Amino acid sequence: MRKRVLLAWLVLFAFCFAVTSQTSPLEELLSDPVMRGAWVGVLVQTSDTPPQILFALNEDKRFMPASNTKLFTTALALEKLGQDFTFFTPLLTDGRIEGECLNGNLYLKGVGDPSLTRERLRDLAKALTAKGIKSVNGDIVVDVSAFSDNRWGTGWSWDYLHYGYAAEVWAIALDRNSVTLQVSPATKEEQPAQITLAPATDWLTIDNRIVTVKSGEPQWSIWRDHWERVIHLWGRILLGASIESVRVSVPSVPHYVGESFRSILEETGVTVEGSVKVGQVPSNASVIAETQSPPLREIVRWLNKVSDNLYAEMLLRAVALKERGQGSVSAAMQVLRQQLVDWGIDPDDVQLFDGSGLSRLNTVTPRAIVKLLQIARTRPWFDAFKESLPIAGKDGTLRTRFRNTPAEGRVFAKTGYIGSVVALSGYIQRANGSELVFSILVNHYNAPTRQVQACVDKFVASLVECAKVSATSSLTSSVSNN
Repeated sequence: MRKRVLLAWLVLFAFCFAVTSQTSPLEELLSDPVMRGAWVGVLVQTSDTPPQILFALNEDKRFMPASNTKLFTTALALEKLGQDFTFFTPLLTDGRIEGECLNGNLYLKGVGDPSLTRERLRDLAKALTAKGIKSVNGDIVVDVSAFSDNRWGTGWSWDYLHYGYAAEVWAIALDRNSVTLQVSPATKEEQPAQITLAPATDWLTIDNRIVTVKSGEPQWSIWRDHWERVIHLWGRILLGASIESVRVSVPSVPHYVGESFRSILEETGVTVEGSVKVGQVPSNASVIAETQSPPLREIVRWLNKVSDNLYAEMLLRAVALKERGQGSVSAAMQVLRQQLVDWGIDPDDVQLFDGSGLSRLNTVTPRAIVKLLQIARTRPWFDAFKESLPIAGKDGTLRTRFRNTPAEGRVFAKTGYIGSVVALSGYIQRANGSELVFSILVNHYNAPTRQVQACVDKFVASLVECAKVSATSSLTSSVSNN
């Protein structure tokens, strides 16, 4: 099958490598054995108005974007909510304070804030003690009605739902709805490994069958059934080995948040007589305290730097809640589709089923991603958008990539990875002061992922030092992508 490739690397200004080679970076990318049989989509443009196309391959074809999906989620959130937007999570009550007792229920209402932490719940508890409250004669009720489709995204795979990167999605979150499980060897051979959870919680129990061994192949596994509160561990760890850790998702998040808040209240000297329930805030309830999130520009910085799936999913639904009064993915996609039209992006180029990119049902064209990146440069929130992207060799998911290459510190891009999908899209600051906008999507490869990433990185790095190409130097040729 023949693919159209636009090459702008000849005539007025040659690329720096062309003196010794007539092979373009894109041809080198496609000819690498690692890419054999893979589906590859590429679009590289200048940031001029109008932009010049330097490389294009299958730019109008649909690919699974993995976490490049977050570029659309981030842009939509910044556009609709504003970079200074903050979430206010309220604590309400339908009771009255009588002496040191609050007679009535406490209601913790989820509003879609992905950044809620134990420290901020502790601030709510301190607000109660500041009012002289030492006991609550009622229940703790967690309200998650702001989002109408909770728990997991469409197209998520069942076999990774116990990991922290696939945490349950509700209108409320606590410490990213996950805990860090740490495994360290015992002091003696054949003894069980030592297991800790951070933060410590009684919500999860451990079935530990990891044995400390003196020799052999150290390997251990983890599993938690989706509705179960037991983490099963089995395998071997070497005597004297360093601590190993993995993030584990927490089941039944609303109850988990409620029980965690109860524990925090007790730590601050407030006892709760009732139980933890999930329900809705009654109309006669009033706010007794509230906690505020960081501004959205800081939230999206975390979201993209570490590629946080929960943040992306909650922000997507928060946009729908504001725009349509319904915190659902379907409502969010209606908002996104209209926004794409307003931005001049063909909505048929973007078919998303979640906000994070975990879903293998998502498809996007390189053309749509580059158009989005170009549009972002014209928006008042562009600085927040670009600053949220990992920087090559410096931070986030690119901190270990591009080191000691011309691209280090010059590439601002969103990474993406799920099984047989590698993506990288963003901005390149070249040595001559110009800027490129690019998207590379690779699907259905058989080689190890790190080798595919290395090929992609080599292609991107080759663009950094090249002289700016004149529009009149564009050369159209065909390259077979087998």
